[in-house]
Amino acid sequence: MVDGVPGIGVNVAVVAATWAQVTILLPVRVCAAPCALKRLRKWEIKRCQCCGSRGTHLACSSIKSWEENWECMECRSIIAKSGNYSKRKKHSLTTSEKTDGTTCLLEEPSPKCPRQSPGSQRNCLQSPKIMCQNNLSPCSHLELPASNRVTMSLSPLMSNRNWSQRKKYLRNQRMEASNILKELKLQVNTKTTRLNINADNIWNSTLKGFRQRNFSPTNTIEIKFTNCKNRSKRDTFAASKRHFFQLLMHHLQNSSLFEGSSAKNLSLDFQAVKENLYFEAGKMIAVSLVHGGPSPGFFSKTLFNCLVYGPENVKPALEDVADVDVAQTIQMIKYANSLPSLQSAIHNSYEFLAAAGCLRPVTALCDKNMLVNDILIHHVIKRIMSPLESFRQGLKTLGVLEKMQMHPDAFSSILCHKPERLSAETICDLFTIHCSSDVNEVEGADFWMGYLQDVESGESVVTLEDILLFVTGSFSIPPIGFDPEPTIKFLHISYPVGNRLLNCLELPITKTYEQFKNKMEVTIRNTLRVERE
Repeated sequence: MVDGVPGIGVNVAVVAATWAQVTILLPVRVCAAPCALKRLRKWEIKRCQCCGSRGTHLACSSIKSWEENWECMECRSIIAKSGNYSKRKKHSLTTSEKTDGTTCLLEEPSPKCPRQSPGSQRNCLQSPKIMCQNNLSPCSHLELPASNRVTMSLSPLMSNRNWSQRKKYLRNQRMEASNILKELKLQVNTKTTRLNINADNIWNSTLKGFRQRNFSPTNTIEIKFTNCKNRSKRDTFAASKRHFFQLLMHHLQNSSLFEGSSAKNLSLDFQAVKENLYFEAGKMIAVSLVHGGPSPGFFSKTLFNCLVYGPENVKPALEDVADVDVAQTIQMIKYANSLPSLQSAIHNSYEFLAAAGCLRPVTALCDKNMLVNDILIHHVIKRIMSPLESFRQGLKTLGVLEKMQMHPDAFSSILCHKPERLSAETICDLFTIHCSSDVNEVEGADFWMGYLQDVESGESVVTLEDILLFVTGSFSIPPIGFDPEPTIKFLHISYPVGNRLLNCLELPITKTYEQFKNKMEVTIRNTLRVERE
């Protein structure tokens, strides 16, 4: 039992020894701009008294003195939702119980943020990005440079976040792709080209717009929907443009230019070759990526590798064959378990093999492997060489293909994979909170993070996609990101406002989390329902 804290049986010496067993580099909340420091103590680390796994500097936080307690944003969010923030009692440790030489406070953990057992997974959000008007410098959960990193002990109670390595890898590659696309966007000038688009005939109206004499990929594109009665009055030019590219990418995915289920290859459409539509499709995809639209996300690895490394360096697989009859022929040859059965399969497919130029003498069962490889190369690659080259030329628009070849992993993450499913963490990281005073004086930041967690867990009538649509007019985050970057402002208003012109979410300041959640639910649900109707 700690002196003055009944009911907490903690042996400080044992805890200190346990913490010393594991050492990590812990990112701490730091200010991006230099802070005026008078004492070294301002750069010392103050740990969150609830979870202990995050820290802050005195200079970068709202605490006025080192004796004051501090909680990280995710713990504050959970505490705020529980309604017990002001009810918890603070207990000072005696001098003999201070483990780090500084005065600290020990608080009873919130019932909704218990200290977790070893190996348990924490679902709390990272701290949101905050931009305070007094210094206009963001304070966010950043990693310090190597020279400034603080080595701290990590209790086994706080370990094991169990992040998917694959998910983290794709996220990093998408960030790299976003930076590359932002560089390419520097080519876009302020001269405007307006495209009149009929959403019900998206392909023909887009084709007409892209082929008009005054169209240039380097001009700023402005979309005017001719059937404007179907568009929301709240939509800005940027939102209309994103919606246009979403419709266009969806059409391309299901068009006759591509074949396959989810991972698609180019098809052989003779009429499309004659009309140079493969070039136009490549050009449209390149323009969408650079002008803030979505990526296709449906390229097969084989198609992507053909574009990046050249078709002569790619070995297709059976999964690349969309034609059922061709796939069945290949399977019969591939799985023949005797020479007579192999010869029978070849005899039954004689006309197809002859037309493909794949007939060869077969004297042993092992000859089937080379035959299968020949069929795959012919059907998946050689057969569509003309569409492939035309498509490649289209992707050269604005230098996209060149960047694909220089950064294949980054572009594979957006061309071969659908956008990452929205999560509370993704939305939290996406928005920067602008406040006129210290963020900890605005309980709305806690309510906002708690609401995102409720939405993600299904405890809301809206979805994370609804929130993004309400603010930006888009269901997903484009590969290049949003321009301007999404922000949040807390104002003395009655209901939330989604300003799509600025990608700004204006939120009301409320006294309780229940009030905040109710206003969010009613406003977002009703606004989007009216737009859909």
